[in-house]
Amino acid sequence: MVISEAPPVRSGVSRVAEKLETGLRRRGHQVDILSLSDIPRWEFGEFRFSSMPFKLPGLRERFTDYDLIHLHGPVPTFSDVFLLAGLRGLGKNRPRLVYTYHAPIYLHQLWLKPFLWAYNALQEPLAALADHVIASSQSYGKRLARYVPSHKLTVIPWGVDFSVFHSSPLKRQPFTVIYLGQMRPYKGLPVLLHAMKNLENIRLWVIGDGHSADQFRKLARDLELPNVTFWGRLPDQQMVRLIQQAHVMVLPSITASEAFGIVLLEGMAAGLVPVASHLPGVADLVGTEGFTFPPGDVRALSDIIERLRDDVPLREHLARLAQAKARLFSWERVVYAYERIYLDSLGQRGAEVILPEPLPLPVTGQLPDFDAISVQVGYESYE
Repeated sequence: MVISEAPPVRSGVSRVAEKLETGLRRRGHQVDILSLSDIPRWEFGEFRFSSMPFKLPGLRERFTDYDLIHLHGPVPTFSDVFLLAGLRGLGKNRPRLVYTYHAPIYLHQLWLKPFLWAYNALQEPLAALADHVIASSQSYGKRLARYVPSHKLTVIPWGVDFSVFHSSPLKRQPFTVIYLGQMRPYKGLPVLLHAMKNLENIRLWVIGDGHSADQFRKLARDLELPNVTFWGRLPDQQMVRLIQQAHVMVLPSITASEAFGIVLLEGMAAGLVPVASHLPGVADLVGTEGFTFPPGDVRALSDIIERLRDDVPLREHLARLAQAKARLFSWERVVYAYERIYLDSLGQRGAEVILPEPLPLPVTGQLPDFDAISVQVGYESYE
């Protein structure tokens, strides 16, 4: 697996690497990972430059030891370089190449926009160089379908450890909103902080760390938000306990670099209502089990939070629906689906693969009256 981030790095991409590696090993496969520890990068704020162009010649000889290589991208100077030259010169017996396309690259610097537009426009046709391409949502599957033949393209959403995060959707007071993620500009935490201004009787918990953490803490002080707690990076057990106590999980990302939102799934499994920017992939996950709002729209987010604070029946109804939906997204089935793609790419379509059983549905209380409340959220399309 060739991926930009893997444990001990804490990120959504790293979580994907961890779950795929451990799941495939349990199913009897040998899995090795090439990531930052093998292919370091230089970081200057949001600018990241990989050493892949320099490392690739020395790595290429190792690739002949593998049946298949699973590449993740787009990552500038990393996945694009690998697609173009990673397996070059290895002949007909080269490993098969499976490529997971996560999301386009976006940065806020105005002078970069023409370059980013050109870069992103090239990534979708470049993906067609792989033997098989995987997207994590229907939105990105449709985008890739313009260049990747249907027989080489599959949509496999990410998963959640449902039994780890599961808790009752009937939460205690005080009303609590939670943000979980890296402290990076595209994650949109300032949008959430501004949305909390003038909202009363709401507790905001911020979990995560990153190079913008000090800037965001200062913003919270400047906005005079008394009920905001910055927890920083937490051990998994403590992080899970905090999520289970909250009512709403907010993912306020402001660019399409947010491709899916694994943290939303974790919150949904814990019985939280998902609230997120209306972005491709993210909006697919939220569906009608939560709320989406235009990226960067502080007023819209503030109104949603206020409504969920005040309308307890609606909040609990959506929390139950979200939790039931999250149960469908198990990591076991993600691993199974990827394994099927691997075997098909290797021409082993007839190999026996055992489908994992679904988790039993925990009983958390009386089921909601699904006809009592009708909720329609989101937009018909994303432009």
